[in-house]
Amino acid sequence: MSIEVPIIILILGILIYFVLNWILKKYITDSRNRIGYSIIGAIFFAPISYLLLVIAFFSFLFHEPKCDFDEQKWFADKNGRFEMRDDIVESEMLKSKTKDEIVKLIGKPDSENLDTWIYDLGMSGAGFGWQFNSLVLNFKNGKVSEINKTEMVD
Repeated sequence: MSIEVPIIILILGILIYFVLNWILKKYITDSRNRIGYSIIGAIFFAPISYLLLVIAFFSFLFHEPKCDFDEQKWFADKNGRFEMRDDIVESEMLKSKTKDEIVKLIGKPDSENLDTWIYDLGMSGAGFGWQFNSLVLNFKNGKVSEINKTEMVD
């Protein structure tokens, strides 16, 4: 554990102490008891507050928006397609479709060879970097046999 953690917890503890002391002033008239309860509360709540702040920070940092597949949004916002990739893969909505059906539904691929089509889904945040997202469709006998999402983190 680095030195910053105890310092942050100490600062949170001091803030919590003053807030608790101010709140308890309405309910506990004896200043000795009020100070004691405020200290105990600060010691108890400061580490919990620190953990909650760390969890909130990383939840915000690594949050990636998701939404259901929307054909209009797919064609309107090429860089925001990554939000729909989980729905496409998990629902297997493209499974067993022919190449013509795929083109009608999601358009022509950005890259293709005989049995593999790749769609660029745009960039998303990946912590402190960027994540490049793609949708890979593999064909067997002219129909989609496998749907994968790929993520390359920079």
